Amino acid sequence: MFESHLMQVDEAPELFADAVLVDAADNLLFLSLWGHDTALQEFLARLSLPVHEGGLDSFFLCPGISENGLSKYKLPSRKLVQIGDADRLDHYSGRMPTNIFGDMAHLWLFNRLVTEPDLANRRTIALFKPDEVSTEAGREAVHSRIWQLTKAICHLPLLDHWINPVTEAFRSRDWIKDFDGIGIHAAMIDLNLGEEVETVITGLVKDGSLTLA
Repeated sequence: MFESHLMQVDEAPELFADAVLVDAADNLLFLSLWGHDTALQEFLARLSLPVHEGGLDSFFLCPGISENGLSKYKLPSRKLVQIGDADRLDHYSGRMPTNIFGDMAHLWLFNRLVTEPDLANRRTIALFKPDEVSTEAGREAVHSRIWQLTKAICHLPLLDHWINPVTEAFRSRDWIKDFDGIGIHAAMIDLNLGEEVETVITGLVKDGSLTLA
């Protein structure tokens, strides 16, 4: 499980990441970490401390080296990950059964929008694994999941057969925006521009792109 191609956290060398996702400004959206439970808890604690007290407002991931001497991931020498507002992050963790590595645990650290859509500001994030889009059926399933979330946070009623024209219009305006990470991908849905959303939907109805049947 802990193969040498895992990415190492430069500021906490005893921790290793097998998936990471950031936005366009390198702000953390999702991180999957492995390590000893005490090291993971220390890492979490540092996120809430100011930098001058040993806290972290950012960290670097270093690419792991596989047995043939090549990195599994096409990273620069170090990948910057910004913490941003730590209050926007949530986490889950679980311990592995006792084994030769000792007290090992797995930590998922992620933006709260992943599990708690912001209905007031109409924002959410959908996560999916790379292999989910490796087949046509998988891509259709992801497309459908993004659509269901779009309907859930949109203040306008959206009919299911509008899925393609509406998602295309929203993507063209970055209201649905894709982020490609390492081991994980995401779509961020942001419909907080209520009047503009109404204008777009009205325009699609007027030009015949959206029909009642």
